[in-house]
Amino acid sequence: MADKDFPMSGFSSLAIHGGHEQDPRYSHLTPIYAASTFVFDDAEQGMRRFSGKEPGFIYSRWGNPTMAEAEEKIAAMECFGIKHPGGAKMEAKGILHASGMAAITSLLLSTLRTGDKVLSHFSLYGGTQEMMDRILPDLGMAAVITDLRDLSKAEDVLKADPSIRLIYLETPANPTIQCVDIEALTALGKKHGKTVACDNTFATPYLQQPFKYGVDFIVHSTTKFLNGHGTSIGGVLLGRDIEFMNARATKVHRLLGGNANPFDAFLLINGMKTLEIRMERHCSNAMDVAHFLEKRDAVAKVNYNGLSSHPDNATARKQMRHPGAMLSFELKGGLDAGISLMNNLKLCTRTVSLGTCDTLLCHPASMTHYGVPREDRLRYGITDGLIRMSVGMENIEDILTDLGQALK
Repeated sequence: MADKDFPMSGFSSLAIHGGHEQDPRYSHLTPIYAASTFVFDDAEQGMRRFSGKEPGFIYSRWGNPTMAEAEEKIAAMECFGIKHPGGAKMEAKGILHASGMAAITSLLLSTLRTGDKVLSHFSLYGGTQEMMDRILPDLGMAAVITDLRDLSKAEDVLKADPSIRLIYLETPANPTIQCVDIEALTALGKKHGKTVACDNTFATPYLQQPFKYGVDFIVHSTTKFLNGHGTSIGGVLLGRDIEFMNARATKVHRLLGGNANPFDAFLLINGMKTLEIRMERHCSNAMDVAHFLEKRDAVAKVNYNGLSSHPDNATARKQMRHPGAMLSFELKGGLDAGISLMNNLKLCTRTVSLGTCDTLLCHPASMTHYGVPREDRLRYGITDGLIRMSVGMENIEDILTDLGQALK
């Protein structure tokens, strides 16, 4: 194992070695600590651990060695190469959850109080949108949705509504792949004393590091590109305020009970080790697919930030290493054309989710965003003919051949 003080200069080195502690029995890889609880040497040690005077594991809903390595690895990747103005390395605390939605729930319930509002933009992941529309109002909270690509409009909303406490960003957004300017919106939020959070699932820390631009919290569905193989469900909440994460966020997480488990954490750890090389292939293929689709007669519009035709191309280039592996496209034939394309696929996979090695296609209006009212979907650009695509790692010639024959 690498020494903790070794100055790793590359992202892959960190993804492989970050967060790893030598197992007491000298296992090469991090074991799956399939234990619900952990013993104490004596009663006094148990008392010290419960009071926080001594570090150590107590109960796996509260923390577990396998889960801890995953948390530390993700935090290290999100902070990689970032320094505070004084030159000190940035650090963050991560809390692994049972799902991305569990992580988002911990974020919202640890930062908002009754009467507070969250400001966000259109075209969010369907689960997040439904959480804001259906769950928060019952708790006396509310969401304000506006086009955050218009900074003057965003500032007008902030000035008009002092009850807004949190600005929630998802960039690139699901499924229209729109980008918002993290740096500009974070600066605007800080100007008005707001907390800022960013869902970084589509980009991963390899392509985008929101902490670099001053956001307070980052969430991921670790199910997706971080795991990379579709073998486990998980989520993570990360925060720069270590004291807040160790106190309020940890308490909310533990009491809600949305904890991860050792087996899923083990799969996540091993998936993250290949994140850089996987993303390079994903992204290269996605660029080729976007150019291919742009030339098809059956395609009305391609949503991909790597295309110069995309309105958010400049924003993506500003804050992302590469525009990413996610895209969506609108078919001229609407719903019927979407059904036809999905049924005619021979290589690519018909399923929801994203970030696996194989190419995945889904129909958001009837699948991931089914629970979002149709009038809202249409206003957000999620039409009946929209297809979302997570571009995989197959040989690009095979992906294009399959799309070409399916579009016919």
